[in-house]
Amino acid sequence: MKEIILGEIVKPHGLSGSVKVRSFADSPESFTRPSRVFLVSADGNRLEVSVRDASPMGKLVTLRLEGIHTREQAEDLVGSRIVVNREDLPDTEEDEFYWYDLIGMGVYDSTGTYYGIITSILPTGANDVFVVEGSTGAEILIPGTFDAVLEVNVPERKMVIDPLFVPVVHETH
Repeated sequence: MKEIILGEIVKPHGLSGSVKVRSFADSPESFTRPSRVFLVSADGNRLEVSVRDASPMGKLVTLRLEGIHTREQAEDLVGSRIVVNREDLPDTEEDEFYWYDLIGMGVYDSTGTYYGIITSILPTGANDVFVVEGSTGAEILIPGTFDAVLEVNVPERKMVIDPLFVPVVHETH
């Protein structure tokens, strides 16, 4: 059973048990879609909870958790990771993917040239940008658009891109 880390609790918010979370998900709704999430502390203790509400707050997400009603309870959760079982997440639509499924995926162009692996994803508002670490260690940024990304094959862990969208990387000596 695969677990996906949705975020990490960074501090309490207010007096009623809400917490601020550094989110690794693309939207606050990612925390409320599964019926249950697990809070995993640094020492490995697990607490199953339901998320009552999730809302964006700047670069963070504020969560209200079932059973957490005081600031003191929220303070005890700081540093905990919020994880969910992969099978508890809803199925994705065609041409929709969880970031978890894309991280570590190999990137090739339509001629078969290998560029590297996706190490992270940057949300930009207009479209996501895939950060690809090449074999030389250089980072390549690929826009997550239908023009740039021709195919995503999750079972084969392979993304095919249009070579026209790969910037020329100049190395200085």
